[in-house]
Amino acid sequence: MEGDFETETERRLAMIWADVLKIDKVGRDQDFFGLGGDSLLATKVVLEARRVWNIDFTVRVLIDTPVLAGLAERIDQWVDKDRGTPGQPS
Repeated sequence: MEGDFETETERRLAMIWADVLKIDKVGRDQDFFGLGGDSLLATKVVLEARRVWNIDFTVRVLIDTPVLAGLAERIDQWVDKDRGTPGQPS
């Protein structure tokens, strides 16, 4: 990993992407599809994210928010909402 992550969610999501994409480094400003992701690999990311964060997450969300930092922020918003703290998914 590149080590420039601002949150634990960014770090964990980067690990998932690296594993699914079979690459060594993922930065917080990188685009999933720009790194070689496709719809099949996106499905793998979605399934792992659902398992890790226990959220209702779809491939459409990854398509709409393909940059790691933005997607991590959305995940944090969902997790915060589920915990009853302020934060709405965008």
